[in-house]
Amino acid sequence: MKRRAGILFFLVALVAGAAAGFSQENILRLAVEPSVLELAPGGAAGARLSIANASAYEADDIEASWSGSPLFRLDPAPPILKVLGPFASASRAFVLAATASAPLGQTDGSLDIVYSYCIGDECYQIVESIPVRALVRAEVQTRPASIVGSSEAPTSGTRAIPWLWIAFAAFVLLVAVVLFASRRVRRRVAATALLVAASGAALGLGVSLGQHEQAQAVGAVLCTSCVGIETAQTAAPTLTGSQAAAVDRVATRIELLVFYATWCRSCPYAEALADLVARRNPRIVVRHVDAEEERELAVEYGVTRAGRTVVPAIVRIDTGSVLFGVENLGDRLVDLLEEGT
Repeated sequence: MKRRAGILFFLVALVAGAAAGFSQENILRLAVEPSVLELAPGGAAGARLSIANASAYEADDIEASWSGSPLFRLDPAPPILKVLGPFASASRAFVLAATASAPLGQTDGSLDIVYSYCIGDECYQIVESIPVRALVRAEVQTRPASIVGSSEAPTSGTRAIPWLWIAFAAFVLLVAVVLFASRRVRRRVAATALLVAASGAALGLGVSLGQHEQAQAVGAVLCTSCVGIETAQTAAPTLTGSQAAAVDRVATRIELLVFYATWCRSCPYAEALADLVARRNPRIVVRHVDAEEERELAVEYGVTRAGRTVVPAIVRIDTGSVLFGVENLGDRLVDLLEEGT
């Protein structure tokens, strides 16, 4: 029985890990209309940025900036979108302006879109680019650009929101909470198997209906809830007796970098725990690093990879080992400090 339980929980963890890997991908679908902006030297052209959230996670602080020739600029840039809910969509108008010295012909640039989202105790910042083509023509009348449409608030329609998936996810999550929170429930292995089977059936049904993105997102939520990492740590950190003893045993100087970001919900907990460890043993030195302000350092230690930033992250400089998230962070931090001993 114990062997079967171990195998089952291993499969659950494997599925959860795969879901987490998928969920670190870009969750927004972005497009610019029109695809080619025609303008004269010293003129401007209006356009629209369309944003669709194809995931079950909330996207925050969506911001766009121009990346390309300095002879062009956004004037005005698309307004920052603070929050875009799951399976919602929105659009933002903007104007691309050219200087009087902009050369005639085609110039390729891009809109760099930066946004963040959180899954459980880990938060991610995504940077992706949308190609923008400017066609400068002398015969285009120079006049103030009219923005394509008007700036709209986030919208969501019946086609964008998969109510069936949401209802199913809510039901399974409710069952999971009841089963795993109650100490009186027996045969938890069977209950776990039922939840995994239900999640798999939902994913298969979603793909068969052509809703693979929604199915993947809901499956990610279900799997993370099964292994209990959906709740971020917000309480004040403490050390157990064994953890404190392990911290006291550190006899050599160890420097830790704690990467954080203003949009990260669990970063304050990781920072506070690292500070608690440093106060207990002066041989442990902690430096707090804003992953957005010091991007090169974040890339160097693997906190930012391929335009994706994952925080909170604690790095031990001499070994290069990195801890992400705050789940069971006390024990993991002790293991990090004991490396090489």
